[in-house]
Amino acid sequence: MSRLAGVRLVVLMAISFFVGLQFQSLRVLFRSSSYGATRLEHLAWAPEDMHVRNRKRNAKRRIQNAKVQKRNEMIDTGSEDNNSDELEEENSDEQEEEEEQSNEEPKRDKPLQTIDAIDENQEESLNKRAKRARPLSRFNAMNYTKDFPPLPWSLPEPSPLLHLSTAEFMQKYVAVKRNMNFSLPWEQAQDDYHATKLPLPIISLNFPKSATLTMRQYFKCGGVTSVHTSTQQGRIGICMMENMFADNPPLQHCDTSYNKEGKTKKIGFVSDIGLQGPPCFYSSIHDGGLEAIAKHYPTATILLVIRNSTSWHNSIKKWGVLLHRWKTVCKFDGSYHGEQVQYWNDMHEAENKADYWSNFYDAHTQKIREFAMKHLSLTYVEVQLEDPKMGEMLEYYTGIPSSCVMDCHPGPLWYKKTNATSKCHPPGELRVANAPRAAIKVHADDDDNEESENYDNNQNEYAEE
Repeated sequence: MSRLAGVRLVVLMAISFFVGLQFQSLRVLFRSSSYGATRLEHLAWAPEDMHVRNRKRNAKRRIQNAKVQKRNEMIDTGSEDNNSDELEEENSDEQEEEEEQSNEEPKRDKPLQTIDAIDENQEESLNKRAKRARPLSRFNAMNYTKDFPPLPWSLPEPSPLLHLSTAEFMQKYVAVKRNMNFSLPWEQAQDDYHATKLPLPIISLNFPKSATLTMRQYFKCGGVTSVHTSTQQGRIGICMMENMFADNPPLQHCDTSYNKEGKTKKIGFVSDIGLQGPPCFYSSIHDGGLEAIAKHYPTATILLVIRNSTSWHNSIKKWGVLLHRWKTVCKFDGSYHGEQVQYWNDMHEAENKADYWSNFYDAHTQKIREFAMKHLSLTYVEVQLEDPKMGEMLEYYTGIPSSCVMDCHPGPLWYKKTNATSKCHPPGELRVANAPRAAIKVHADDDDNEESENYDNNQNEYAEE
């Protein structure tokens, strides 16, 4: 029996313990201020004289308030001069008391804020940030999550059209247009009401690091309302993608620019219209992108600035994580869409990556050339970036002076390294701070122009002349 009684006693003690815990939890839950005691928990470590010091500080504040009130009353009654000596004596006595207290009491850190004070400060800080923050633009990448699936894409396998130079292809393209009785805008007289001979809109399909910013500056210089990457409504690439899904004109809702006075202008030129995501979308690569342009803008202009594909790869691999995203987000390595891009998947597995991306770039040029030959109502203009006469060719096609061609450099790092005062400068010349004009040797791989990784190791190439 004694053993059974011991077991019962242990069980009874355990039940009493857990009941006590539950009672304590309910007591805290239904208390009028469930965390009232918690507010002062941070004072548990404090020395015993802190409460005394707090009382002294409060008393001192009450005395100061009384003095301010007394002074205000004297100003109202005009008796300030008669009592100024008395006030000065009180202030001097007060200063002596403060000095004594500072000598007696060592300096301590300020007491921690209470929970209510912290919450109020955080709320005030969030409100200030909310006032400063601008609302998200309509076409914003933040509207998409990382699980947005890669879109189907395609590039052609090599054909004889790929191996033609820019001059050879444009000669063939012009001949076909003439045989089909399509007029060539650059052979027409330019009137005074249009900034360029080319029909609008002008959609530049250049890959990144292929003079996208340079072309935007060129057409802007010529008087065409031009944008690069984004409009005031958001990213151009997202705008074109969403419009393609909805079967709307590709630039709908992102083809207008407005100034501070509220005046609007129709955008005539767009460049750098792709994005590596998420979401990832390039009109010239993803299925349906080019077809949407031809369907909704049958008389528009397609501009393509190309460069040596090896030079392009050397440039693009130093530009952030773009190639990494092309592989992991866009799946441009051919690993996602099966047989449709099996050719590119096999090439990616077999060749070194430099050769793969060079072939990828060339195939992109071939695809746009094939597209231009099939849609002759469009106007197609292609120029070669390395061509010394590129400015002259642009002036011939567009009617905009070749002097508008600039070397442009995206990215803040370039500003820091060169001490430049503008993104764009005349070829071979660079305007820098604290100097009227300086000339630099342009890096061989600095077209559009990225911050070269070799800059610090090749200071002599960027030295002022």
